[in-house]
Parts: sequence; structure tokens; C-alpha cells
Amino acid sequence: MSTSRSRIAQLASNVAAYTQQIDDYLNQKTLPHPSFDADGPVDLGLPPDIEQLRGAVLEATQELNDLLQGPRDLLFNHHHNQLLYLKLISRFDIAKKVPLEGEITYADLATSAGVDEAALCRILRLGIAHRVFREPRPGMIAHSAASRQIADDQAMADWVGACVNDMWPSAEKTVDALAKWPLADEPNQTGFSLANETDNSFYIELAKDQERARRFGGAMSFFTSGDGYSLRHLIDGYDWSAVGTGTVVDLGGSLGDAAFAIARQFPDIHIIVQELSEVIKLCKEEPWLNVKFMAHDFFKNQPVKEADVYLLRWILHNWPDKYCIQILNALVPALKPGSRVLIMDFVMPPPLALPNLVDRKLRAMDATMLEIGNSKERNMDEWKALFERADRRFVLKGMVQPPGSNLAILELQWQG
Repeated sequence: MSTSRSRIAQLASNVAAYTQQIDDYLNQKTLPHPSFDADGPVDLGLPPDIEQLRGAVLEATQELNDLLQGPRDLLFNHHHNQLLYLKLISRFDIAKKVPLEGEITYADLATSAGVDEAALCRILRLGIAHRVFREPRPGMIAHSAASRQIADDQAMADWVGACVNDMWPSAEKTVDALAKWPLADEPNQTGFSLANETDNSFYIELAKDQERARRFGGAMSFFTSGDGYSLRHLIDGYDWSAVGTGTVVDLGGSLGDAAFAIARQFPDIHIIVQELSEVIKLCKEEPWLNVKFMAHDFFKNQPVKEADVYLLRWILHNWPDKYCIQILNALVPALKPGSRVLIMDFVMPPPLALPNLVDRKLRAMDATMLEIGNSKERNMDEWKALFERADRRFVLKGMVQPPGSNLAILELQWQG
């Protein structure tokens, strides 16, 4: 008779062992324990070794949950209205209407929102079932830890708003877009295009509405606020000292955050941030930092000749392949032998290479890029194929994944 343990027993044992270690650490340090209550900790502040255990627990509990549901419930639980309550919360600013301390009746909340009390109650109770808000006693609603985040953190509120108002409708129309435009190679032939009934690409359409554009900017600020997107990975992950007193061009560099970060550490480098003219109007140079701004469309020929480094940080994942090729080809007339093109972006791992919990997030990100722009998160083979199609004189010198970074750095050298 086999004495090997079942998978569910293995997972349960891991969960028990790892949670005990996390609990012991929190007790030792007299730190608050996780809670759904409104005053529950937002971040446990765990050191790397304990944080690794937390990740292992989340991975194990997810697999255990999926296994014990069985295939039918696993499919059934992908129900269509999982974002309904977040849409209601965002549209009517519900999180701000519920007091941070104390509670409010559903009747008063419905009056404040200007919607039917019964409908509001039914939808919010779906949210409560998912730990968003609490009903401490019948007819009353109060904050949970999750709903309070929406009330306290404007960037979180923007993230929720962008998800339910921009991304959710785009996702719902993506399969229809594939039926209408099977090649999926134009940024204005997407689920977003159908959902918004527009011929504009995602960013152009958002720019038409100042509040919508502001909300998306806030959502991206929230999304990139973690250490995985920290600019320190750009600074530490490349040998900037080798540039000396040379020139770096930061294409699509937004308001110059990356350029300023480089300039503070390497003040002898000359850095030029290029952006569209409407963005440049919002940019401000910082005294004593060697950073200048220039209006430029990166689909046009590069005006800064023979720079040492051309930086594309989190740019190419926004565009389908043929547009990425246009961006790279627009650099060619300006390049000198030995010029570097640095691309900081996702490098997707092979299927099953990462824990399922991480893989789901990466695949969701990849799907989002399809939904809004027919763009993609590329694996290493796709990056290599893209560079080769652009120009064989772009030679990939290497790829570095800085520890803790979500983005990798790919270095191309021009050998024209």
C-alpha cells in the first residue's frame, strides 16, 4: 500500500507550517495581524524571508481551493458579475459616502447616492460577500479594510474606476473585436474600440476627456507604486557609469521621472527626454540636473544624432509588433556604430515556469494589452524576432532581470 500523501494533504501541511511561522513572527514583533476590519493593516511589512512564506501560503491556498472545488465549481465560479459592486462603488463614490468610522443605513446611503435602496443593498451585499464593506448589523453598512482603501487612497480609487469603466468594457468586447478584425494588429481595432465606439486608439480616446485621462494616470501611479516597478531597478540594473559624459535619449519619458533618477546618480550624463508636445507643456526642468525636454513623436525619425543610449522604458509593450518595428526603425538614421538601445519591459516566462498565482497576474496583464491596444507582453523569443524583423544590425547583447524588478532590461547594440 502506498504511503505517499495526497496533493491536498501536502498543500494543507504547507499552509499550516508556513502560517505558523508568519504568526510567530508577527507575535514576536508585536505587529498587527491581518484583518478584514477597517483598521486592519494595509501592509504587514514582512522581511524578505517571511514575505516568501506569505507568497507560498497564498500559492498553496489557491491551489487547494481550486482542487477542492472540482472542475464544475471552478468553472461556475467564473461568474459574470464579479465587478458589478465595484462599478457601483466607483460610479456613485460609495466609499466616500460611508463614514470612515462608524456606520450608515442603507436608506441614507441610497438617498446620498440618488439610487434605489433595494438595488443598492443587493449589489453592495455582493461586495460584502467578497470582503468589500461590512454589514455590522442588519440595515447598516460600514467599511472593511478593502473598502476603506478606496476611500483613503485616491490612486486606489482611480485604479478601481479605470478597471470598471475602461478595462472591463474592453475585455467584454475583445472576442467580438477578434471576430471583426482577426489580424489583431491595429491599436484602434480592439475591444476598447468597440466598447467606446471609436476609431481612436486607447490613449488618444482617453485624452479627449480630461477627467478620464487623470483617472487612468492615477490608476497607473497606483499600479506601479510597488517596488517591482521602482526606478532603482533601472539605476542599479545597468552600467550607467560607462556612459561617462555621453548622451542618453529617453523616448516617451513622460514627465522625466526616470531621467531625473539617472541624473541624480550620474550627473555627468546629458539626458534628453522626448515626449509629445502636449506632454512637454507639463514638464519642468529641475535645477542642477542635466536633463532637457524635447517635443518628439517616436514614430518620426530621431532628431538627436549619435547619442550613446536610447532608452525605451515600458514603451514597446503598448504597441503591436509592426508599430514597435516603426519605432525602432525611426532610430536607425540617428545611430552611430556602438549606440545602445535599452528596452526596459516585461519578458514573459514560459508557461508553468512561475507559481500559478504569479502566472495568472502576468497572463492577465498580457490580455489587458490585447484588449486596449492589440499590443502584448513578449517572451524572449518574441523579443528576438521583433529585433530581427526591425533590422538585423540591432544585436542583442544581453538581458538582465534586476532582483525584485518586474521589468527586465534588454540591451541592443547598433552594428551598422
